[in-house]
Amino acid sequence: MNPTQNSLPDLRKLNQRLALNSVRVQAFLDGLTPRLDQLLQAVSEGNMAEVGRTSHFIHRCCDVYGYEELAEKAGEVCQAAAACESVDIVGRKVVRLIGAFGRTSEDTNTTIAM
Repeated sequence: MNPTQNSLPDLRKLNQRLALNSVRVQAFLDGLTPRLDQLLQAVSEGNMAEVGRTSHFIHRCCDVYGYEELAEKAGEVCQAAAACESVDIVGRKVVRLIGAFGRTSEDTNTTIAM
């Protein structure tokens, strides 16, 4: 009997890849906190150009990493800034984005802890 025919696949590489992906995703989520702080600062200053740039960046990154709710909320902020909506409206959309981020972070921490 050939030992390679009945051996189990080497799962070490798969486990390493999964671990690296988990680290990348967590680093991405950790990196969103300063971006959200920038977004809040820009809204408080009424700097809609910066709100648009930062929310667009968040939208694209969340879309790439598969965080649909975050991408949707960031897209709403981006659209509101582009439409020159009031600071109050844009601010409310930013708060909704931050709430979605909080829920995502809680879910990720729960998943990683398991």
